[in-house]
Amino acid sequence: MRLNSHFNVARACLDFIDGALPNQKKCIGKLVVTELTAPQAPSSRRRIAADAQRRLAATGPNRATGRFDRVAFGLALAATLVLLGWVAAYEADTSSLQSLFISRAVKDMTFTVEPGPSAAIRFPEAGPYDRRLGYAQLPSFINRLSARHFVVERQARQSPLLGRFIDAGGYAVYHEKAQAGLVLRDRAGTPLETARYPSAAYPGFAAVPPLVAHTLRFIEDRDLLDPGRPNRNPAVEWRRLGVAALGRAGKYIDPSLGGGGGSTLATQIEKFRHSPGGRTEGLVEKLRQMSTATARTYLDGPETLAAQQLILTTYLNSTPLGSRPGYGEVIGLGDGLLAWYGTDFAEANRALAARPPAGVALERRGEIYKQALSLLIAQRRPSYYLNAGRGALQSLTNSYLRRLGAAGVIGPVLRDAALKADLRFRSAPPSPPASSFVERKAVDAVRTELMTTLGAANLYSLDRMDLAADATIDAAAQERVAGVLVRLKDRDAVKSLGLVGDKLLGGADPAEVAYSVVLYERGADRNYVRVHADSLDQPFDINSGAKLILGSTAKLRTLATYLGVIAEGAGRPSISPAPAIARCSRCSMRPCSAAIRGAPRKPSSPAAALTSSTISSAPRTIRTRRSRKPLRIPSTSLLCG
Repeated sequence: MRLNSHFNVARACLDFIDGALPNQKKCIGKLVVTELTAPQAPSSRRRIAADAQRRLAATGPNRATGRFDRVAFGLALAATLVLLGWVAAYEADTSSLQSLFISRAVKDMTFTVEPGPSAAIRFPEAGPYDRRLGYAQLPSFINRLSARHFVVERQARQSPLLGRFIDAGGYAVYHEKAQAGLVLRDRAGTPLETARYPSAAYPGFAAVPPLVAHTLRFIEDRDLLDPGRPNRNPAVEWRRLGVAALGRAGKYIDPSLGGGGGSTLATQIEKFRHSPGGRTEGLVEKLRQMSTATARTYLDGPETLAAQQLILTTYLNSTPLGSRPGYGEVIGLGDGLLAWYGTDFAEANRALAARPPAGVALERRGEIYKQALSLLIAQRRPSYYLNAGRGALQSLTNSYLRRLGAAGVIGPVLRDAALKADLRFRSAPPSPPASSFVERKAVDAVRTELMTTLGAANLYSLDRMDLAADATIDAAAQERVAGVLVRLKDRDAVKSLGLVGDKLLGGADPAEVAYSVVLYERGADRNYVRVHADSLDQPFDINSGAKLILGSTAKLRTLATYLGVIAEGAGRPSISPAPAIARCSRCSMRPCSAAIRGAPRKPSSPAAALTSSTISSAPRTIRTRRSRKPLRIPSTSLLCG
């Protein structure tokens, strides 16, 4: 203990030896303080020693108090750590606190659709789901359409919080579609074409057979759909995440160690929908998946049971299951059953229902359940298990069947029936439904034009985009013309239409003749294509893909025939009474004839002009694409069947 700069702590002595030198002392047990610079008198030494003893007595209780404080602090720290550990474990199990904070935070992650182009929008980039539906290509589509004088009428505005979340590395948070595809509508909004991919999907959680739901929970996340934890965050499973982290850390010591995966159903959905290439390339991408899945889970509030049901349904509808030549990418359990095993989705749901119909045999039910289980397992390595690794998939599926039976997820009867069944893969993918090319000429023409305009790679990619387009085609007129063209292949029908005779069809087979029809309707500032058809029952489109080259003789013959038709019909209006002409115009099916009129009859509506098979054209001026020189067309009215 230091009193001042000139004093030091001396050794303890039992007594002072009078007459001795100041620094020669026996150290026995008492604490004294001596001045080393000069000898001290005995009385001074005694006074100093007494002061030191008093100070030592005064500091004794303080030392005891310090020891007590340190013990109390240690106990309080330990109690705090225990409490924090309990709170962390409780929070990890129930997610009660984070459900409140995160649900309030993501409440403002919204978007609105407003008129005009948007400056507050971020487009996705590389996710398989975003590319398949065309979302990632939207900037390119807008630029290409703008170059053709299209304008953006409405576009989404992302809220500031959602924009900051995306800028920080997250993915856009919204309720995503389970199915999407190209939709074409005619001039009246009638569907011409409706594509849906995946073609088979569960509309909601209620449609999922409980047997399938319990099986998926057993394989991937057994805590999912626990009614006792309504606020649980299904995007993070802390036990699996901890094991995965320890395994990854252990690989630095022993590369043969495997820690397993820490993904949940929610993070897997983010991975194969939005991560580049559908893969997790590192820790940053894993954190991005977890944060986005967590935000998406709490979009509708702190309770997540409905969100967990949606996660399970979405996983079944959107898990990737490889691809097949001639079929394409296989997405979801429904398409997987059909593409790999030839099992109809509706049949599978009936067989796997809680109470299957009486007509479903036990052997078939066991086979279908094994097929569904194998696809849920094959999702881990679909390109291997569903092709070269089919034997390994069979063994792994049998192993899971035994574990499911031991856990009580399935009964012993179904387990044994499934174990006896073999996984019989179909040799070829399912063929697309048969259709007539004659009936699809207008639809295919619009699809081809869309593909070229948007710069899509092929029609396969176009059909899978989340895209709706309105065409000028009149579906009723198109169907009627296509029906007539099909009839023209029949010899009796050709005769009944008066198309057999001099300078017409002779004895040749009418099925060898190809007809093409393109019908335009004049608008205020443009012409609208209403019918686009031909009689060739092949993918080739005569109207848009053929180039007709006529020699001099053919041109002269065509001109002579046209002038003959005009001359023949020139006098008909003056010979035939008006009622006869009116009856002729209402005729639904007749040989082509022509009449020259001074003033064409104006139809009551554009649709009336088409359904009455009357094409009227008043004197008008048309400017071609390649030339600004006007082309005058005389006033004519062509009546045709």
